[in-house]
Amino acid sequence: MNQSRDEFYLKKCFELAVKGKGLVSPNPMVGSVVVKGNRVVGYGWHRAFGLAHAEVEALKMAGTKAKNATLYVNLEPCCHYGKTPPCTDAIIQAGIKKVVFSTIDPNPAVNGKSIEILKQNGIEVRYGLCEKESHQLNESYFTFVKKKRPFISLKWAMSIDGKIADACGRSRWITSDDARQFARQLRFEYDAIIVGSNTIVYDNPYLDFCAPCGIRKSLVERKKFYKIILDTNLKVVPESNVFLNKASNVIIFTAHDTSINTKYHENVEIIPVDKDQEGLLDLSQILNCLYEKGIAKLFVEGGTKILTSFYHHKIFDLIYVFIGCKIIGGSADYPPLKGNIISPDTQSDIILKDVIRFSNDVLLIIKKCSQE
Repeated sequence: MNQSRDEFYLKKCFELAVKGKGLVSPNPMVGSVVVKGNRVVGYGWHRAFGLAHAEVEALKMAGTKAKNATLYVNLEPCCHYGKTPPCTDAIIQAGIKKVVFSTIDPNPAVNGKSIEILKQNGIEVRYGLCEKESHQLNESYFTFVKKKRPFISLKWAMSIDGKIADACGRSRWITSDDARQFARQLRFEYDAIIVGSNTIVYDNPYLDFCAPCGIRKSLVERKKFYKIILDTNLKVVPESNVFLNKASNVIIFTAHDTSINTKYHENVEIIPVDKDQEGLLDLSQILNCLYEKGIAKLFVEGGTKILTSFYHHKIFDLIYVFIGCKIIGGSADYPPLKGNIISPDTQSDIILKDVIRFSNDVLLIIKKCSQE
C-alpha cells in the first residue's frame, strides 16, 4: 500500500516522539515536524515533563519559515495552560496554514477543542491518520487518562521449572547479566516500581533504573521515579538498600492499624490504607493514590503475593516474563503466581506479543487482550 505524504511525515513524528520515552510522563510522547513545500524546516519532540512541547520546539527551529507551512504532530495540540502555554497559541502566532495530527487527545481539557480553535483562526486541520500506531505509541497515556489509573506491567524472572526462588527464598540470580541489565533499562520507561516487603527483606535490592545510552544527564535528572513498597506491618528497616538513592522518592503503603514507630529518611512517605477481604492492602486505594500523584506507568516486580493480587484482579496491561536457563528443582513452592487454578482448555485472555532472546535466557512479553 502506497504511503501518503501526510502519513510519511506523521511517521517522522512517531520517530521523534519516542525519544521522550521515560522522561515525559504523565504527559504523552509527542514529536512534531514543520514542512514547507517538500522540505522539513523544523522538528522537535517533548524532551521531558515540564519542558517545551514538541510543536513549540519544531516552530522554534523553523522560525519565520513556519509561515504558510504545514505542521505535523502525532497527537492533537494542547489548547490549555499546564506546565507550558497552549500549543495552539504558538501555531496561530507562527502563521501555520495547515495542521495534520493522528489522534484526538482524550484529556478533557483538550479532546477536540483544539480543532475548533485552529479552524476559527483560518487553519486547515486534518486528523485520523495512523491512529493505530499513535495509540500504540502512547498506550500508557491513553490508559492513564481514560481508566484513571497507571498503565501496569507485571514482571518476574523464573527458572525453566517455574520457580522465582530456591527453597530458602533466594532469587539472585536466576537470569544472566544481560537480561538483568535489560530489566533495569525497562524500569527507566516507568514512573514507579512496586514490590512487597519480603522482596526488600530477602533480596535487599536497590530498585534503581538504568538510563539508556545517549540521554543527556540533565534530562535524566529531571525524571520522576518512585520506589513503592507494600509493607502491611512496617517490617522494612531504614538501613535497606532501597533507601540509599536519595534522588528517588519512596512510598511505603501500610495498614491503617499498623503503628508507625520507625523513623525513615526524609524522602520516604508512609501512607496507610485499608485491607481488602483477603487481609492484603487494598489495591484500589493504592492505585487511586498513585493516580493522584501523576504516576502514569507502574512496574510491578513482586513477589508472589503482589503479582498474584494484580493478576487475579485483572489489573494489569502487560507481563514481562524472564526465563533463565536454569532448573532449580526441589520441593519448595515458589511460583510467580498462586491461587485460582483454571482448566487448561479455558480460553486465554492474554496473548504473546513478543519474544526477546538474551545470551542464555528469553523474555516473553505478554499483553492482556480482555477489557476491564
